[in-house]
Amino acid sequence: MIHNFEELLEAAARIPVRALVAWPANEETFAAIREARRRLGLRFLLAGDRRIIEEALPADAGTEIAGYANVESALAGAVELLSKGEAGMLMKGTVDTATLIKAALRPESGLRTGRLLSDVFLFEYAPREDNKLVMITDGGLNIAPDLEAKVQLIQNAVAVAHALGNANPKVAVLAAAEFVQANMPATLDAAALSKMNERGQIRGCVVEGPLALDNALAARAAREKRIGSAVAGAAEILVCPNIECANALAKSTTYIGNARLAHVIVGASIPILIPSRSDASDAKLLSLALGAIMSAVG
Repeated sequence: MIHNFEELLEAAARIPVRALVAWPANEETFAAIREARRRLGLRFLLAGDRRIIEEALPADAGTEIAGYANVESALAGAVELLSKGEAGMLMKGTVDTATLIKAALRPESGLRTGRLLSDVFLFEYAPREDNKLVMITDGGLNIAPDLEAKVQLIQNAVAVAHALGNANPKVAVLAAAEFVQANMPATLDAAALSKMNERGQIRGCVVEGPLALDNALAARAAREKRIGSAVAGAAEILVCPNIECANALAKSTTYIGNARLAHVIVGASIPILIPSRSDASDAKLLSLALGAIMSAVG
């Protein structure tokens, strides 16, 4: 089982995969590519401006350039390359997420599976002594998921946990309170998801909710509030009620907690990486490592 980011990097270095990067054009992306070549041995197919790429990256047998004049032609070219199976994961460069996802999900790309796409964010929760990796979903794609969408958010995050070797992850469905309240829809969904897990409709994990953030992560808070469950105080996946909650929570781990991060979109036929253009190269490197792990799932 992978317990932290250093173990993630070690595991990813053993997986042969090629990443297609759509329109790489900033130094953070190029730095991540150089580090991923050095530390992970990843191979790259770069769809972008040949002149910019050649100026930023030294010639390397593991890096191939597909030159395009602009972002639009690069995305069209990326779709064609993906349709031919030229890469095992897709990563955005200097392109906004919505544009990349729209291009990637064109029918001709071959990436559609019929599953919901969702972003799974990963950070290290320092107080934990054992498994420090905690996931947050979904702060990147699904704006206001309904109950059925939340089932798929859980299934996608559980798939990531399983790929990391966590066979039965603990899932906390978050709300502002730990009691079911009729005027708080997030608590109703959380209770339903917990019951669905109990009855075998959601498998491969333990689901508990509603839980507030404190009693989901901190055993002391769970004890003080007398919440007895396998998940309370030990959650490894945090399912948020909407994109605003998940996005703010995920970014707070970095900008307030100074935690390292990685994230991956799952639900397509290959992993899709959407690092923020403001993310440091380390976050892009870790996301590439996580993408490599997911590419091996099949």
